[in-house]
Amino acid sequence: MITPAESSASTDRCPAPVAGRRRAAIAGALLAAFGGFAGFHLMLSAMPAYAVRSGAGPSGAGALTATLMAATLVVQPCTPWLFARIGRRHSLALSGALLGLPCLVLPAASTLPALSGLTVVRGLGFGLFVVAGVTFTTELFPSGNRGRAIGWYGAVVGVAGVLGAPLGIALARQDAYALAFALAAGTAALILVGSFGFPRTGAPARPAGPRSGRRWTPHGTWRSLRPMTGPLLVETASTTAYGVVFTFLPLTASAAPEALLAAQASTVLSRLGAGWLIDRYGGRQVLVPAVLVTTLGTAGGAASHEPALLLAGTALFGAGFGAVQSATLVLAMQAAGDRPGGLGVAGVAWNVAFDGGTGIGSLAGGPLLALGGPSALYPATAAVLAAFLLLDLRTARRPDSENYGSAQDK
Repeated sequence: MITPAESSASTDRCPAPVAGRRRAAIAGALLAAFGGFAGFHLMLSAMPAYAVRSGAGPSGAGALTATLMAATLVVQPCTPWLFARIGRRHSLALSGALLGLPCLVLPAASTLPALSGLTVVRGLGFGLFVVAGVTFTTELFPSGNRGRAIGWYGAVVGVAGVLGAPLGIALARQDAYALAFALAAGTAALILVGSFGFPRTGAPARPAGPRSGRRWTPHGTWRSLRPMTGPLLVETASTTAYGVVFTFLPLTASAAPEALLAAQASTVLSRLGAGWLIDRYGGRQVLVPAVLVTTLGTAGGAASHEPALLLAGTALFGAGFGAVQSATLVLAMQAAGDRPGGLGVAGVAWNVAFDGGTGIGSLAGGPLLALGGPSALYPATAAVLAAFLLLDLRTARRPDSENYGSAQDK
């Protein structure tokens, strides 16, 4: 989020009860973010090996992650409506229950259909959870501090990944799946605890979705999304690489725990630094070098049997990936026109791009790995990311009236 000094300066201008509620909401959002993403990364790195052990093979392992992301995508367009109906506290609590309860059943599931069914439930919870995190961040802070706010929130998410991803791999390699699933359920409980930082009842002060008085139409939604298409395409491509790296690196590299730890640690530092750079120089100036660094890091996954090169590559990947996340989200919000309804659309669309890309990478990476091995999988993924950057740069060169005129249409 923002620094303690900035937080104090902003809350000092609010009445004490309002400032206290705001601080409680910030603390609740951070605790929920840590718990939700720690469990997500733990399961993301443990489930591929569990699926392979159950007889699903690499393609089945990738299909499980793709199933998780598909369920996440299905629920995300409904989240603004849900937030407005049941409020933040109940929305977060529901997401924690959907994420945690299936983990308690997983030790008894060994077939791919059973694993897929439980994964769907977790995906619904994750979809609700991730939109809540982005939406609450944008609502709690003004646009002038948005880069740093997203950077601090992303740093908490990154710390959760630093702990969760290597732990999931380590437990899987020790065949300690029951412990892994119990820990994932425990981290989901932190979401429930964090939800108590929000009011018991009531909807958000700024509804995270289109105005209720306006009739929804596909054409209207497309007009809202059109100015965001460039950043959203880059976001999709970057998370396709993320899905490939985090799903298949545990299956292709003996140094995967250390490599994923390096990726997560560099992501934390990158998100903090990128937030400051975005607020000072703009999201576009940060996005291009960040994508290039991510591309190089993704290609480095081909060095699966060279631990030093692999660690360097994954550190580059994390540094670039963290900056890409912050830059694309800020650019999408700017394209939305900074209106409450627009921010809701941008938050949902960005999360759809994130989870859709992760699912694509997990699903498509399995057959490519089986056909060509790591030397084909990671460079091909890097090439896709570079191609989408070129497409975004071409879109960004269009006249402002073509790119952003639709953002002004109501």
